[in-house]
Amino acid sequence: MDFHRNKPIYLQIVDVISQKIVSKEWKEGTKIPTVKELAKELEVNHNTLMRSLELLQSEEILASKRGIGIFLTKDSYQNALTLMRRTFYETQVPEFFATMNSLKITLGELIDLYKSNKKANETSFI
Repeated sequence: MDFHRNKPIYLQIVDVISQKIVSKEWKEGTKIPTVKELAKELEVNHNTLMRSLELLQSEEILASKRGIGIFLTKDSYQNALTLMRRTFYETQVPEFFATMNSLKITLGELIDLYKSNKKANETSFI
C-alpha cells in the first residue's frame, strides 16, 4: 500500500477498511481477515494495524469476538459512512473552502460546476 506523508498511517488504514465496507466489498456481519493477514496485505506493522482496528471498534464498525476473530457490526456500513463523512468535513472541506476563497470562486460557480458534472455522470450510465 502506498502511504501519504500528510496523514498518519493508522488513519490511512482506517480509510482503506472503511472504503471496503462502504463499497460493499466487505459485508456487514462477516468476519474480516486476521490481523496477520491484513498486516501482510497492507504491508504494515502489526501494532499500527491494531491501532486502526481499535479506532474502528470504538466507532462500532468492527467488533471482536474473543477466540473467533473480528467481525463487521450489523451497522458497519452506516457507521463507516458516518466516519468517512465526518473525516471529509473535518479535513478536506476546510482546505477546499480556503482554496475557493483564495481563487475567488463563488458558491454559484461551484453549484453550476456540480450540476454539470452530475448531469454528465448521469448521462454516461444511460
